[in-house]
Amino acid sequence: MATKKEPAKPVKRMGLGSAPEKAVVKTTAGSARARKTSARLAAVQVLYQMRLNNQDAKSTVREFMEHRIGFSLDGDVLVPADSELLEEIVMGVVARAADIETIACKALADGKKGDVETLLESILHAGIGELLLNGKTDAGIIINDYLNITTGFYNGSETKIVNAILDKVAKSVRD
Repeated sequence: MATKKEPAKPVKRMGLGSAPEKAVVKTTAGSARARKTSARLAAVQVLYQMRLNNQDAKSTVREFMEHRIGFSLDGDVLVPADSELLEEIVMGVVARAADIETIACKALADGKKGDVETLLESILHAGIGELLLNGKTDAGIIINDYLNITTGFYNGSETKIVNAILDKVAKSVRD
């Protein structure tokens, strides 16, 4: 005797095929100063992601802008990054990677520091890159933002290292 087969119930897929999240804040929200500060943090994150995942700059910046800018992060909504400055910093660091690496290595050797971890290297590269590329923004503003970023990730002497290196670079390229 044949048994009647019941129709298969649809499988509920959690998160698969669902519409992507929508940004919770406009990309123009926040002051221009806050968006620039956010762009500096985003540049560090993009450079870090590029290094860890061996990704190219353009696709990593595009991915970051499409999936992170204006979205909530662990329940917090961050000021959206200035996308032009973010792209300028990352592409500038990539374009001048050899110069930036030389400057960072020399400064670390002068300070009797050896290799640094990838996150600290990303902070230094973004800061050095912006100082080399961005003559229209006061060096003190740039350095202060990267010091705040460093303090957000580290509790030790890393902030002093970043300050010393970025200050030295600023004096050599801005005078």
